[in-house]
Amino acid sequence: MRKARFWGLLWTSFILELQGAPTSETKRTLTEGTHLMEKCPVSVNKYLYYRKAWQRLGDRGEIQTLVNTELTSGMNSKVQMGRYILDDMPREGIMYIHMSDLRLEDSGLYRCVIYQPPKAPIPLHQPIRLVVTRDPASHVDSIQNLAQSSTLPPVTTLPPVTTTTQGRTRASTRPVTQPMSTASLGVNPTHGTDALSTVPRISTTSIITIVVCGILSKSLVFTLLLIATQRSFGS
Repeated sequence: MRKARFWGLLWTSFILELQGAPTSETKRTLTEGTHLMEKCPVSVNKYLYYRKAWQRLGDRGEIQTLVNTELTSGMNSKVQMGRYILDDMPREGIMYIHMSDLRLEDSGLYRCVIYQPPKAPIPLHQPIRLVVTRDPASHVDSIQNLAQSSTLPPVTTLPPVTTTTQGRTRASTRPVTQPMSTASLGVNPTHGTDALSTVPRISTTSIITIVVCGILSKSLVFTLLLIATQRSFGS
């Protein structure tokens, strides 16, 4: 029984070796925003005139081909699909994979394969377990920005309060007192002296004449009263 199991495991290992199937994973841990450079060895004797591809393996066994070559002439070729670049050098037995601008969602299992649809792909290298971690600097900046935004009070704009008096609506703004202009009173300060100069002036001679006349008129009245009194006594 043990011997049968031994031969069964040996046969399984032999088949996997012939197919080039990997038996373990290679882990790569990188920070988001960086890039992955991977080198996949290729047998020149077996796969010189074959197409190659870079694939991603899903958790449920699904396969996604991200980038693949088209030439089967055995000549060097370079293909780019978005953030993925495949640089194939078949005569040198090497293929380079480049993934730029890594993101957190890029974490997963990848592999280099001989691409021969509709046939199943042939793995060339051990699967690569890519783990993309968050950039500590950007994480700290995001936390600081969140803290600053949370401490700032919200800015609210209040509308002006209005009051209604006798059917009229007026804003309750504070009255501003302004100095009263002399122009609103109809007085021109530059012409004040001119207004005074227009008042008629009485000469000194006229004043003396009026006083003398007044005195004479009083004397005349007194003389007449005296004559009338004497006549009354004489009679």
